Amino acid sequence: VRSDLNLLVLEVLREEQKRQNCVVFTYCLMPDHLHFLVSPGRDGISALTFTDQYKGKSTNASWTVKWRGKLWQLRYFDHIVRTEENLRVISEYILDNPVRKGLVENREDWQWSGQMNPLPY
Repeated sequence: VRSDLNLLVLEVLREEQKRQNCVVFTYCLMPDHLHFLVSPGRDGISALTFTDQYKGKSTNASWTVKWRGKLWQLRYFDHIVRTEENLRVISEYILDNPVRKGLVENREDWQWSGQMNPLPY
């Protein structure tokens, strides 16, 4: 685990939510991918644009910690959430990812995941 890279990737996620006026609710950085639940902060902001710009900014930032090679896959999987109930289910799924992959027994033990902002209940 590259703690320096992981910390940097998550810091860029925090910065990009502010810069792009989006809200990141839940995140989980895994050894080979990242899950996050994001919502545009206002009309005209796209979650897809957020993701593309985040990937670019975090890739550029990774070079400062001597990362070489690809940081992200070219493609990613997105899903539109329709109800607040789905937000809770998806958030739980994201937070449980390290447990499902056998990296930790309890999701609280995975230091690379959490809530950046509360869900809108």
